[in-house]
Amino acid sequence: MESPQKRTKGECEKIESLDGFCIIRVLSEDTLTKRVSVLGRFEGREGEAVVTAQRRHIARETLPRMLSKETKTTLHFHNDIYTKYDADVPNDLSQVSIDLIYPATQKHIDKATDQKFVMVSETAELYKTVTLPYINNLPQASIQWVYNILEKKAELERLIFEDSDPDIGFMMHPDLKWDQQDLESLYCLVICNRRDVKSIRDLNDSHLPLLLNIRDKGMEMIQTKYGVQAHYLRVFVHYQPSYYHFHVHFVHTAYVGGNGIAVGKAYLLDDIIDNIQNISSDYYAKKTLQCHMGEAHPLLSLLRKTVDNRD
Repeated sequence: MESPQKRTKGECEKIESLDGFCIIRVLSEDTLTKRVSVLGRFEGREGEAVVTAQRRHIARETLPRMLSKETKTTLHFHNDIYTKYDADVPNDLSQVSIDLIYPATQKHIDKATDQKFVMVSETAELYKTVTLPYINNLPQASIQWVYNILEKKAELERLIFEDSDPDIGFMMHPDLKWDQQDLESLYCLVICNRRDVKSIRDLNDSHLPLLLNIRDKGMEMIQTKYGVQAHYLRVFVHYQPSYYHFHVHFVHTAYVGGNGIAVGKAYLLDDIIDNIQNISSDYYAKKTLQCHMGEAHPLLSLLRKTVDNRD
């Protein structure tokens, strides 16, 4: 098995093992989701890598083997009717999922690093004078992976559903955070086909057919494929998003998602549709938005600097 091979432009990085990976430091760890992210390098290669490891969901069909003599236990403590053990389960039942970003940019490293979060008020004026120039100056390479999906150059084997309409169509894939086994952790991502919508700030009544199509067909497909009914789904949009190509999150109501579903980060799609339909066509172009942002986000420093200068 090999470490990452040399890529040509536009080719996805592929590995068969983590041979030669050297840890630089732990970026974050979450005891609730059993996830840890680390920064490291591959020996003999340029650039840094972010690796995220997470324990897989325990599938029901594995329980008979797991809860058998194949699992070796060591007593941790015993008190009356309560006992706790440390257990060594069969190797094939203790897999972890590994997500690799290589080569990783500073943005990737910051996103994976533990940080404090703050609330920021972004007025329509701040959006026009600070946020929009920031978005327009981002290199296209930062969302090339999105275009690879839309052009079917990558992740085609993971495609759940496609509506090929250029104006209201989209592609739906399982998010990398979901193991595609535990339905209560269901997490699907919809990426719209059109490339002129960066975020909810761009939305108006002309986009209602797109939003309604994403909501209705997305819910229908999830119920058809996974048996999860619409009332068990949270459907939302991030602002600020991690990348500026319009996309929508479909998540089970039982999912524990940390900052990704926090107030000020997740805006419900139904609320977005209602605000545009019943309050104002350009609601999101005019509204002051409360944003839940990490202190390492490069946009945060630009917003703070502008506000401080005005004061």
